[in-house]
Formats: sequence, structure tokens, C-alpha cells
Amino acid sequence: MTVDALRLRSAQRERATTEAWWVYPAIPMLAAAIAFAWTLHGELQRMYGLTSDAWDLAYDQQVIWGITQGDWFYSSFARANFLGIHLELIFVVIAAIEKLWPSPTVLLIFSSAGLAAAGPAAYLFFRAILPSDRRESPWLAVALSAPVPFWAAIQESARDFFHPENMALPFALLAAWAGVRGRRGLMWTFCVLDLTCKEDQVYTVGVIALLMSAYGAPQVKKHWRFILYLAGGWFLIGTGIVQQHFRNYGYTDFVYYRWLVGLNPKLPVSPLAIAEALTRPEALMIVAAIIASMFALPLLAPRWLLLVIPPYVANVLSEHIPQNILNLHYVMLLMLPLMVAGGVGARRFLERVSIKPELALVAALPALILGWGTGGLPPALLAWNAVYTKTNAVVELRTAASVIPADAPVNADAGLCVWLANRHTINDFPDMLDGGAYVVVDQDYYLGNNTNRAKRQAAADALATGGRRLIYDDGRFQVWSPVGD
Repeated sequence: MTVDALRLRSAQRERATTEAWWVYPAIPMLAAAIAFAWTLHGELQRMYGLTSDAWDLAYDQQVIWGITQGDWFYSSFARANFLGIHLELIFVVIAAIEKLWPSPTVLLIFSSAGLAAAGPAAYLFFRAILPSDRRESPWLAVALSAPVPFWAAIQESARDFFHPENMALPFALLAAWAGVRGRRGLMWTFCVLDLTCKEDQVYTVGVIALLMSAYGAPQVKKHWRFILYLAGGWFLIGTGIVQQHFRNYGYTDFVYYRWLVGLNPKLPVSPLAIAEALTRPEALMIVAAIIASMFALPLLAPRWLLLVIPPYVANVLSEHIPQNILNLHYVMLLMLPLMVAGGVGARRFLERVSIKPELALVAALPALILGWGTGGLPPALLAWNAVYTKTNAVVELRTAASVIPADAPVNADAGLCVWLANRHTINDFPDMLDGGAYVVVDQDYYLGNNTNRAKRQAAADALATGGRRLIYDDGRFQVWSPVGD
């Protein structure tokens, strides 16, 4: 072969490598774009069809709208400052957007974008932790990351509308990527952003610290303890001081664990009861599906997989449903330790086995199959299709609500609350119903997750005899005046 031919072949190989470099991240980016549109469309269908939940979509919308009005973190759903319940400082950033566009659609955009961004962020993390000298590495990173926004567990969080944990996952993955690559400034930035999403993200940042102790770049690895100190300090100051100040020693999620010390007579504590809680089939299936979605590679890193045990135990031992079965957004705290175990397991797999690069794409198949077979968003098989097919009735609702003064307290059916949440006092009917509130009911109502059907019907039947006056009725929406008005 001539020298010119060798040069030509070398140039072609170099050009092919350069082209492939752009192809690899483009695949998870394209998947993320599709997932963002898909997830947002489904969430908007429910919100405009009036089948969204007051808890926590309308709840969070009211808090964020209140921030824009100078009513810092007040929640009428809790009749308390929200910071005493959850330390979610990221709300301030979202409120800055809502100052310009005060719509609950903003929350759904942030939520969908966060879940979709988990795919590209996972690609960067997997690509960073996999061996850089193996041709299979970028292919395997693509196979593991591109399906992430379609995972059944991600769909669980998506059908729960908005929670800051949806944004916390990509922040955590980006912090892990930055630390492995030695980009200290970015790593610290993403760690802080992660912590602002919720107080329990201190555990996520703790996992990042342990990851940096083993796989961080030299300039990060030697300082991994400082990341752990950040998590510990945030917990002690945020939870131990800031939240206690706003909570004033009132409501706390620890109430859901009172049964473990015999304080809930409805749930007698015993070794058998604890064992049954720890082995809830629904929760175990969720964890198993996430592991299977990474081609079971987390099993090759058993010590890292142990990091999922603390958040798993904290969730399943709670009295709170659906937290104790890892449904909805409660699965999100387990995601990073499982994905770290998947990344380390994939690294060990490539250190032991040599495969054709393209064959690594097979690892994407379990995630896609499980996402379709066990996911909760249409067209997944387990989706609640009925709540996604309701007719858009927001215009009619707004017409009905126009008879209510803008600053008046309102009590409304769950599916209506998010559209009426931009006010100081809003609650889901009939929770915290008092005589001073206007009441908005939907004859074709959606029963929210926190609403008891019998109590709701009894309260609706009592409106006509409770001293209220019917001031609007279009055959579907009714607006009742405050008592005596």
C-alpha cells in the first residue's frame, strides 16, 4: 500500500472518529428532546383537562406565586411557612420566571425539562466513569443513558407533575461528571443546586462525595471530605436550624415513623411488621426495574449498590402512601446511588469483557421494554389513559371563577385548584373549608389523591343548606358564596 493510500486511510479513520464524537452525545440529546415533548404534553393534557392534583401541583404553584408577591413561602394548604416542611430554595429561581409568566405551566416545563435532562446528564457521567481507552465505552454510555427519560421510574415521577427532585437528578449527575473530569467549579455549583432542590438531597451529595473519593480527578479526590462536609453542614443548618425556626416545632415528616416506636395503634410494631414493610413487593419491583433498566450492571458493583439501602429503608418504613411503595416522585432519591452503581458496574464489565462496540447498544433494550410495559404515561401499558383524555375546560372554569374577587379565599375541587392557586388562600375541597371561602365545585370532578369521595360528596350536598348562595352555575361548574354573603 502506498504512502498516499495510508495517509488517506488515516485521514478517513480520523474523520470517522471525529464524526462519531458528535454522534454519541447527539443520541441522548435527541432522546431527551423527544422525552421532554412527550412528558410535557401528557402533563398539560391533565392540567388543562382538570385532572391534575392539588397536592402537590397547586400547593407548589401557590407557594411560588406567593414568593413573587412578597409572601415568602407561605402555604395556605399547610397554613404554615413551606420552609418548615421542605427546604426547597430552588423555588426562588422558578419564582423569578413566574414573575414574568405567572402560570402553572412554568412548573411543568421545569419538571419535564429536569426529567428529560437526566438522559444527557447520565451520558456525561457514564462516559466519564467508563474506561477512556475502550471503543465500547461511548456506545455503552449511549445505551445506558438515552433510555433514562423513558424509564418506568422516571414516568412515575412525571405523572406526579412537579417536584424539585425532578431537577435534582440531572444536577447530581452533572456534579458527578464534573468531579470525575476534574472541573471543580462546576462540581461545587451543581452540588449546591442539587441541595437547593430538597433537604433530603444531602444524602445524594454524600453519595457524590464517596464517588469522588474513589473516582474523582486528583484535584477533587483529595478534597472529597469537603463535599461530605457541605452535605453535613446543609443538613445541620438547613434541617436543624432553618426548618425548625419556620416549623416552630410543628408538623414534621417524622410523624410517619411513629409506628416504629408504638405510637400508632392502627399499625402495631413487631419484627414481622418491619420485615413486611422492608420487603413490600411494589417497592422491590421498582428497584428491580431500575437495575434491569441498566442491564443489571449495578449488580457488578455490590458495595456501591449498598448505598441504595438507606433511602430505600427510609421510604418503605414510612406510614405515608405512596412513599412506602416508592410510587410517584418518592423513587427519585434512590436514583443516583443506583446509577452510580450502574456506572461502576459498567466500568468493571468493560475491564473484564471485550465486545463489539455496536453490541453495547443491546443494553438499551430492557429499559425501553420495561418503560413501555410498566410505565405510567401513555402509551405505556399501565397508564391511566382516562385522565389524559378529558376535554380542555379551562376557559369555562375561568369564566366561572371571574365572579370571585381576585384576593378572596377559595376552596375548590382538586383538579381546579392549580388554576385558582394564584391567591393568598386556596385549598382543595373540602379540606380546611370555612365559612369565609368561596367554593368552586365541578360536577364532573376529578377525585384528587388526597380527597375522600364520601367526605367530598357530603360536603357538596351540604353547600345548599349551609348558608351559602349559588352565584354561578353553567351546568358543570358551580360557584358558591361565603356563608352569609
